[in-house]
Amino acid sequence: MTPSPQARALRGFAIDFLTAHDPSAVAWVMDPAYRLSIGGHLFDGRDDRYLPATVAQLDQFPGLTVTVHDTILGTEGVAMRFTEHGASLRDDGRMAAWRGITLFRLAGDRLSHGWAEEDYFARKRQLKSGIADPVEPPALAPWDRPVLPPDTDTDAIVRDWLPRWHTDPATEAVLVDGPSFDDLVAVETATLSHLFTAGPRAACHIVCDGRYTGGFTDIDAALVGEPVVLRLAAMIDTAEGRVTRAQVSGDRLGLHRDLINRHRG
Repeated sequence: MTPSPQARALRGFAIDFLTAHDPSAVAWVMDPAYRLSIGGHLFDGRDDRYLPATVAQLDQFPGLTVTVHDTILGTEGVAMRFTEHGASLRDDGRMAAWRGITLFRLAGDRLSHGWAEEDYFARKRQLKSGIADPVEPPALAPWDRPVLPPDTDTDAIVRDWLPRWHTDPATEAVLVDGPSFDDLVAVETATLSHLFTAGPRAACHIVCDGRYTGGFTDIDAALVGEPVVLRLAAMIDTAEGRVTRAQVSGDRLGLHRDLINRHRG
């Protein structure tokens, strides 16, 4: 069975480019005008901005591997939940496994804009301690899922769920150890950066504004109550008019750095 163009693009990103450490693969995986939004930063341009930053990470982790745990394949976008893992040359060969979610808009058969949030906070902890987190089992057939069209009912369900994502029992945080999202932020508003649906499934990027609640042990308690931003990427399942599962990855490191900078300032 030949993979769909959508599966081929997503597999090309995860396997042919990142796991195989082959930058030439981006020529057919990504549109030349590719953009990545991650952690509040925009890498605008495939060859000039995105590729140098990603190759630098591949150089740091020469054996880096991407293990894919879940995928969504749609006619308008694709998404995956994954773990990146490897040993860091900058950290005396210490190993780390950090989790994340990424979603992409498509332009023809290539990726045109990506939104991602990875748990670099967990990576930093592991590279310091020398104790790596476990890697969950891979999806059995991540590239063989059906490609589904947009669904207006799914879109409406996700938009209705958005303001209460952090209190819904269906929400699963894609992280290991350390403070939870609730420990860190009292969410006041949640805004969609991007959303696509594929049948009963959806993927989205979310920007949450709120107040810091004191979850970091090394941050001055005087900063509790300060306005903060938490960025998230999510993969969502729906059924019978409601969200049944929401896998959510967040930028804990970006939040931590913002608070550290405020304390120093």
